[in-house]
Amino acid sequence: MFGLIIVSLFATVVHPLTHHLAVGTIDGQALYSLETDDVARRVYMIQARDAAGASSSLALDVCAHVLFGLTSDGFTTLRSKEIVGDVHSLAWSPTGRNLHALNSRSSASSTTSITNFRIAEDPNLEDIAGTDILANVTSASQIVSHPTSDLVYLVTKDTNELVTLPLQQMNMRLRHRATASPSRYRLLPSSLDATQFHTSSLAITSSKNTLWTLSQSQNQAVITAFSLNATTGEVLNVAARASWQGAGEGQLTAAPFAAGEVVAITNSPMGYITVLGLEQNLAGFASEFGQSSEHDYLKAMPVTGLKRDGMDAAAARIQSYGRAILDDFIGLGESVWID
Repeated sequence: MFGLIIVSLFATVVHPLTHHLAVGTIDGQALYSLETDDVARRVYMIQARDAAGASSSLALDVCAHVLFGLTSDGFTTLRSKEIVGDVHSLAWSPTGRNLHALNSRSSASSTTSITNFRIAEDPNLEDIAGTDILANVTSASQIVSHPTSDLVYLVTKDTNELVTLPLQQMNMRLRHRATASPSRYRLLPSSLDATQFHTSSLAITSSKNTLWTLSQSQNQAVITAFSLNATTGEVLNVAARASWQGAGEGQLTAAPFAAGEVVAITNSPMGYITVLGLEQNLAGFASEFGQSSEHDYLKAMPVTGLKRDGMDAAAARIQSYGRAILDDFIGLGESVWID
């Protein structure tokens, strides 16, 4: 359920080269407002205010005027029947008529399943279209759906894989179920010891051209940008990869604007907000900027085998648009972009 946190967070008219995001804390002590400057490539905090409760997850209304945070009281709750396992990630279908619940442990083993809820005009979370067991997929950590095509994506925490699953129409009521034959993509290069890493988050940009994944070890983070077919959602290749030093757990949130393929990363407990984008070496967003010393934390990693439709893909690199530290040893929730 959601409790109302604040109304009219920012003015409705802002400079087109500045953007805003908000992030709360897991303990509910504060709600932070931040601004990014695309030209200066900086991220800075505007305001820290008392929060109405824990904000492990935030959501924005369609008018971008009201911010909601997950709390333990407030409005009416819809509750499904109990599902044995560990359900901690959800993804909506493009139509909003299906809700996919990722269950990382559906049995005594670590088998992964997806339960598909049909969402009616008056939903009750009791209309289950089906539950699919995914073959040889374990320890899945997060699921997202493509904004327009019938594909869902998930990442695995222990094996560090990106898994894609097509959805198939079940009947005229447009119930969708995942097929049992996923496609898999390795997230880490062979030069790294994958057993030291775990993958916690993924996000698709609003352009539908890029999918980001985040993997972390005790002292290093690796972020990977996959190129997507914007229409079908098919994974085309690894466009770019980069890393930085540091501990903690990160969560990705894609920006609502298409330019730059931008994503924000919240890190706990180190308290960093990092903003990254993908530069395609083409005229446009951020191509004119060099990498200054304040962005030296980000290290490019080599990518091989870049092919797209039989041709070499354009060289791309992950670009830093700044980072800000909010506090030391603070539990940050997922961020949300305001504009």
